[in-house]
Amino acid sequence: MKVAHHTPTRGFTLIELLVVIAIIGVLIALLLPAVQAAREAARRSQCTNNLKQLGLAIHNYMDTNGAMPIGGYFNTSGGPGNLTWERGCLIGLMPFLEQQNIYNAYNQDLRYYSYQANDTAMAFKASALNCPSDPEVSEGNDRWTRSGVGDFGTATRPAFKVGLTSYRALCGPWVTPPRGGNPASIPNWGALKQNAMGVIYVESSTKMSDIRDGTSNTLAFGESVYGRLSQADKDCFHWWVAGNYGDTMQNAMYPPNPHQTLETCNRLPNGAAAFIVSATSEHPGGCNFAFCDGSVRFIKNTIDSWPIDTANNCVPAGLVATGNPPIYSLAPGARFGVYQALSTRKGGEVLSADQY
Repeated sequence: MKVAHHTPTRGFTLIELLVVIAIIGVLIALLLPAVQAAREAARRSQCTNNLKQLGLAIHNYMDTNGAMPIGGYFNTSGGPGNLTWERGCLIGLMPFLEQQNIYNAYNQDLRYYSYQANDTAMAFKASALNCPSDPEVSEGNDRWTRSGVGDFGTATRPAFKVGLTSYRALCGPWVTPPRGGNPASIPNWGALKQNAMGVIYVESSTKMSDIRDGTSNTLAFGESVYGRLSQADKDCFHWWVAGNYGDTMQNAMYPPNPHQTLETCNRLPNGAAAFIVSATSEHPGGCNFAFCDGSVRFIKNTIDSWPIDTANNCVPAGLVATGNPPIYSLAPGARFGVYQALSTRKGGEVLSADQY
């Protein structure tokens, strides 16, 4: 009888197994950045599409109303909303973003956070206003409580929800006119309005004919990051209904993403936090902007910008402020950068597309 001989099956050695695991780890490490880059490209594309919708909404709004939506205004209509600062530019754009029901739900005779009257509109979360690279903005602010006696007549208004926005209108190279005081009690209010150089600002009413620098060379909306704010600032800014600088308006005094390019400059000359009222983005290298012609372009952090005097409280070189509230101007020989020039509607600057 023959005895069968079986050849033993050879398995992997520990060293071979470790080598295979190491190779897989290297491949994953090489693949992850590519996957992340692809995801960011998709998020940036969605952000571009959101701004494109805003740009088109502005044109449709102007076709219907003859001017761009107002940036914010002072309510003197009487009633609970009497003598208060009111909603911003985004409410007026809702019918042109397929949100007519939200526009209809907003009571324009009352302040935006009047108790119950505008709670539905306040809490609305519009996907077209949320950049997917800043996911926290889509969650909204669900815990805001206002203390003190207000137009709702109670010592503390019950906590209410607030929808947020990633996109804000450009008011120009500086914040003017100011928000907060009654224009009737500010002697130089007319001069302050004349000092506004962007397209949407407090009490603005910009017509197409007012944009003398060309619609393709004038900024309308830009990105702004919510998720990097402190918790205290998250409670107060980026409200999509509010007509405030820092909520639905920002300026171009500092270049895009000043927290990256000007780390030592934390505040603007008027005391406002630079990050809060400047264009910011989670997209690497710059920010998306909608122009007044409806186009959307990515502007890099390295765009030619106003020289900043970091040794002098980060005041832009050549900025002159006169009076209180201040009227801003440029000293003789001073100049805007390309970025600031893009934020003006009739600054007279000559720009070409290869500059930005």
